[in-house]
Amino acid sequence: MLVGSDFPVRVQSMLDTSATDAVACAGQAARVADAGGELARVAVRGVKEAENLRHVKALLEERGYRLPLVADVHFSPAAAMEAARHVEKVRVNPGNFAEKPGGSASGVYTDEEYAAGLEHARERLRRFIACCEKYRVAARVGTNHGSLSPRVTSRHGNTPAGMVEATMEYLQVFREANFFNVVVSLKSSDCRVMVNAVRLLVKRMEEEGMDFPLHLGVTEAGEGEDGRARSAVGIGTLLNEGIGDTIRVSLTEAPEREIPVARALIAWCRPCYRVNPPTLPERCSRPFIVADCQGEREMAALDFDGPGDDGRWKTGERSPEMIHAATPGPWLGRVPGEVTVIVPVERLEAARAYHRGAIPCMDVARFKRENDAREGCVEVNDPLELDGEMPGLLAARPGMMVVMNPPSLDYGLYREMIEKMERAGVTNRVITRAVTGGRDREALHVLIPSRVGGLFLDRLSHGLWISCREETSASTGLKLSRDILQVAGTRRYKTEFISCPGCGRTLFHLQNAVREVKRELSCFPRLKIAVMGCIVNGPGEMGDADYGYVGAGRGKVTLYKGKDVAWANVPEEMAARVLKELIMQEMEA
Repeated sequence: MLVGSDFPVRVQSMLDTSATDAVACAGQAARVADAGGELARVAVRGVKEAENLRHVKALLEERGYRLPLVADVHFSPAAAMEAARHVEKVRVNPGNFAEKPGGSASGVYTDEEYAAGLEHARERLRRFIACCEKYRVAARVGTNHGSLSPRVTSRHGNTPAGMVEATMEYLQVFREANFFNVVVSLKSSDCRVMVNAVRLLVKRMEEEGMDFPLHLGVTEAGEGEDGRARSAVGIGTLLNEGIGDTIRVSLTEAPEREIPVARALIAWCRPCYRVNPPTLPERCSRPFIVADCQGEREMAALDFDGPGDDGRWKTGERSPEMIHAATPGPWLGRVPGEVTVIVPVERLEAARAYHRGAIPCMDVARFKRENDAREGCVEVNDPLELDGEMPGLLAARPGMMVVMNPPSLDYGLYREMIEKMERAGVTNRVITRAVTGGRDREALHVLIPSRVGGLFLDRLSHGLWISCREETSASTGLKLSRDILQVAGTRRYKTEFISCPGCGRTLFHLQNAVREVKRELSCFPRLKIAVMGCIVNGPGEMGDADYGYVGAGRGKVTLYKGKDVAWANVPEEMAARVLKELIMQEMEA
């Protein structure tokens, strides 16, 4: 199977079975293939597991499957070289594959210590490359945020720049060896870190004359709607920018359930690669939400509180800052005064009879005619509508907001509109509007985040307005808006859970653990909590989580506060409750 820009974007998953159990691995790999997966990755802990991959391969072939296997190796060059004899690709992590033991005792590397550590890594990597050449096996350089080597972080930090530096060190060795059968990935559970790291790598590779294919993924995306939205924002943003040759959606669910989500992402994204795209300055770090509201009966669904004794509703922590009322009426008089009400311009007079602060929404033609319009929204459907006199008119009316509403959900069109405004010096607030039909909630949590999420990762839009035309509940668009802004790191509406999908290194039932942790800890909306399957990557890749639940052994869990161990080897059945008690004690202290 070939991977690269001349071929379709390939879809893969990772097995959560042990490589020592060939029957279980082959069965799960077959289910991945039946779901449409094109590669399956297997965690390899040591040489014993690597040797057993030949039995996994044989069982698959006996059942008629030609599914390529990828061995996922950490820490053990010997296991990587053994695995190369039995699979189509071997993944190694620059953070732990070939680093010199001990490093710098002080944590600060002299030039000589840094060079010695780099040469040690290069020599081990050369041996691995020779093995890949011998067995005609591909390699994947898989760099993860949070698991960079101390040597790299000492100079570049645990940052996108550090991820790129660690990756480029390896790619330069592959190029020196004239070995180009290589795929590259830079992953993080933080979509912004992941997207910025990949963009930076693409730029560096172009400068260096490299064109290695890229594998995309958001690690520890989680499960359910949250996991889908997080994956769609991160992976979808890059696919729309024409970046990515193979993808994996990392859900804390059965591996085969990842495949339809990945397929949907590929189908819905509209790749458009640009060499040296403009870097746009940030416009807004705390966007607001606009929600459609057709009457007072929908106020509770939009998380407003009330009505109170005075008949008026109150704003809640999760209610939108603005509502759009297509059919204004007396009910607007009970809307909280601090909530901005947007109405069609032709109904403005009627709306202001009940809510003095109502503002109009109009098309570009009406805006050009309404010379006295100083506050409201002008809806732009096409970048061409921002040409001519529009920049001057908008500059003269800074209180007008630009609602970007292209006729089709197109990430490229949204960005083109913002680029035009930036070039013209237009600083008016921007609202990103997404109008869609359909009642498939899973589809909505992939489609819309993939088309608009990147605008909020880059802090380019002041507001998000999602209209789900076929949905009977007014809350659907609001909830999806909150999910996108939370994934983008601009707002926090609920407890944020990140969780890895699990693999052969996980020694407890991860999916059950995630459900239990959510049940116990969803009452802490300001916190970010990580549930990680194993000690190999868990502590490093929890990122900036406030608390962590990390597998430590069979049926044992280690609990973290930040990066520090708070409680080690807690029995799995008690761990979620113990973590809750720990959090409550910290809050009361």
